[in-house]
Amino acid sequence: MKIAIITLNGHFNYGNRLQNYALQEFLKNFSEQVDTIWYEKNEWWNNVSYLPETSLNKKFLSKKYLKYILKYILNRHNIRMKEKILKENYGEECIRQYNIKKFSDRYISIHYDYRIKENIGTEYDFFVVGSDQIWYPFPNKMNIRFLKFAPYEKRIAYAASLGNSKIEKVYKNLFKKSILGMKHISVRESKGAEIIYELIGKKVPVLVDPTLLLSKEKWDKMIIKPSWYKECKYIFVYFLGDLPLEIKKFAQKYNLKIINMMDKSNFDIYVSGVEEFIYLIKNAQLVVTDSFHGTIFSILMNIPFIVLSRKENNKLLDMNSRIETLLELFGYQDRYIVNGKCNLSEDEILHMDFSDVKAIQEREIERSTAYMKKALNLE
Repeated sequence: MKIAIITLNGHFNYGNRLQNYALQEFLKNFSEQVDTIWYEKNEWWNNVSYLPETSLNKKFLSKKYLKYILKYILNRHNIRMKEKILKENYGEECIRQYNIKKFSDRYISIHYDYRIKENIGTEYDFFVVGSDQIWYPFPNKMNIRFLKFAPYEKRIAYAASLGNSKIEKVYKNLFKKSILGMKHISVRESKGAEIIYELIGKKVPVLVDPTLLLSKEKWDKMIIKPSWYKECKYIFVYFLGDLPLEIKKFAQKYNLKIINMMDKSNFDIYVSGVEEFIYLIKNAQLVVTDSFHGTIFSILMNIPFIVLSRKENNKLLDMNSRIETLLELFGYQDRYIVNGKCNLSEDEILHMDFSDVKAIQEREIERSTAYMKKALNLE
């Protein structure tokens, strides 16, 4: 059996690559070949937007970019020179994406098909779309993300996320038709299941993010200690925006260093790779995040955490469903801090009970396995 995965392509964040890898490993339980179809031409070396701002045109920028790529390749054995070339000419974002890409190169079987050939539907026995926010923003690339290039009986959605709590009225009929075109559907959030039921009158299962389908022990084998890391006790911070003053005061009170993954002023930390990301969560005294996958790996590694609500222009972003579904699953609703309101004591913040995590995870793996066996006609 051959299975192809359709998910969000890119090396823009850790969670996207981790869930892609995890879904691949889960599907290997049922198939001898699992590939991820790479349909987006969005690699960092094709994107001049990360180059320093200049009045020069894109054509010149592309030539300049290629020149530095050549310098980079010629210095491939000189790590310090490689980093110097990239940092000076491309900026932190390119290096960060490059390091994230190394994870894909190392662990994920990728089939590049930027146009999604007409015959690709016959090359694989099944196509699995998911997980991540693959159905947001709707209707972006809907023919691909709803597997319309493949025969109906080959279309499976695993823990697909709508990434929102509602579908805009103008898109409802289109979304309804696309959903009806899926043979098997499962979603990641409770709200997504509600939306689908409202549209087509069908109850679909809510299944966990693929990263929860792999054991802590399997993730442990992948971690890499960052070369810049020096042993210390620290709070691991992974969220967009300014660091709240309360977190700084908390760190000072308990003599904890702050490692802020999104601080571009700290080059070494910001460009850390995927395996290093897991290491930094596993070895933290506390994780402070607004990230869905930052939360998942805190739970998997049994590290105390708090989740801050995400804001943009002083407005709460519509991400409640995925965080709430996850926290409700494990009984950690009190770890979600909305508008800065925290009812936990300092001792409760630093100490959590993870005794039920493994049993809950095993139960969810069984549910996902049963769903996938049915979808793959293996029952």
